[in-house]
Amino acid sequence: MAENGVAGTIAMQRQQFRAARVSIFGSILLFLLVAAVGITVDSITLILDASSSLVILATAFLMRFSVSKIHRPPDDLYHFGYHKYEPLTATIQNLLIIATCVVSIKFAVQDIVHAEDVHSYGLPMVATFVSGIIGLFITGYLRRTARVTDSQMVKTTSIHWLADTALSFGVCAGFCLGFLMQTLGYDTITPYIDPVMAIILAVFLMFMPIKGGMHSLFELLDASPAADVSGKINEVIDRYRHKFSGIDRLRIRKAGLKLFVDICFLVGQDCTVAQVGALADGFEREVKEEIPDSDIVVCFKPERA
Repeated sequence: MAENGVAGTIAMQRQQFRAARVSIFGSILLFLLVAAVGITVDSITLILDASSSLVILATAFLMRFSVSKIHRPPDDLYHFGYHKYEPLTATIQNLLIIATCVVSIKFAVQDIVHAEDVHSYGLPMVATFVSGIIGLFITGYLRRTARVTDSQMVKTTSIHWLADTALSFGVCAGFCLGFLMQTLGYDTITPYIDPVMAIILAVFLMFMPIKGGMHSLFELLDASPAADVSGKINEVIDRYRHKFSGIDRLRIRKAGLKLFVDICFLVGQDCTVAQVGALADGFEREVKEEIPDSDIVVCFKPERA
């Protein structure tokens, strides 16, 4: 059983490393492609798209570093292990994408005040369409990896790639609209399409990291896990209800994939060491059947007369 657990951890770690590498190489490719075109045609929207890829690149390196940490066993410095690196990494990922959007809105507003049309629409349309197609494949791969590994970091990265892919296709549609308007002779409107489109997409992009960031932040602050997790613990407690008199303390917290359960049972004065030992072993076994990657501390107090 222990060997299977170690093998599973190694396999999961390899999948997470592979996901980080795919995200790194993909974001470098898209950044170089979109940034080059954005600078060429002087498009603030393309600069936003490119900066989003740059943020994904930074967070991919951070994810790779965190993967090497979270699977380490507890030591003298970190008694509970390194599992908090996962929600910490996810929080930083979300904060970076929000910061990118805020800065992009600032430059877009500046572009509206000093309106200037992009130099060309054809090249940006092709670049953003290719960027979107590449993003679709990477998003699909990361989402599959996130389901297999149940990794919050990989899931957050897949959400960023999904947002970046939506951004690319949205920008492509916007440039198509600009090209059409320019062809029809509406030259006074086209300078505003690029910055307005950047603002709309930046606001849209901020919603997902804000929502995901709250979840990661709750883990960092040791908030009680979601109802589906705590509900499983309570179900196990109910199955053992006839073996103890009450509960003096129940504390549950989650750090990445790791669940920590600290419970203190109240038992009768006549309860033997063998009985409380059997209760502790059975409770720990059943919790780990429900949530395999869990760390459980069980203690007992005699019931007050």
